Amino acid sequence: MMINAIRAGLVCLALTACQDEPAPATGPTPPTPSQGVQAYVTVDNLNAAVGQTVRVRVEVQVGTQQTWKVGSYTGRLHFDPARLAFRQENPINDGLRIANNNGAPQGEIRFAGASPTGFTSLVLYEGTFEVKGPNWVPALQLQMEELSAAQSLTNLQPHLTVNHQVFVNRQPN
Repeated sequence: MMINAIRAGLVCLALTACQDEPAPATGPTPPTPSQGVQAYVTVDNLNAAVGQTVRVRVEVQVGTQQTWKVGSYTGRLHFDPARLAFRQENPINDGLRIANNNGAPQGEIRFAGASPTGFTSLVLYEGTFEVKGPNWVPALQLQMEELSAAQSLTNLQPHLTVNHQVFVNRQPN
């Protein structure tokens, strides 16, 4: 009886420790929020093996009860360069967008964009990466530094939630 109690305690402790690192999602993008703005990362293949390439996107969703259009943003995509190698930026033809890939060998890509009337594509960044090692998905981390509304220039940062799960994106560009 005492051994079963110890086992149960260890299982609870292990589950609690695992909650610090969100598990990768296995389904499509998260549901659109009713309020605020949600940013997240998607990939086209969660199960890509060493040697394969994956398309990594940073995306946002504006809440269904909001009237904002995203007008500008800055952020960083972090990854483990021992597990993923940056290959190329995939252009998005909507507004002015730029990425700084100089930090890619150290596992960081900075990206930014602006559109006075608002973006029609809520994909903020897209790049192609080569899988170099296992467990590359949990190493993808998103950091949003600025997010503003078009025309009004309202700071959307207080309304922004970054979802730390990585989702599957099966949509074409």
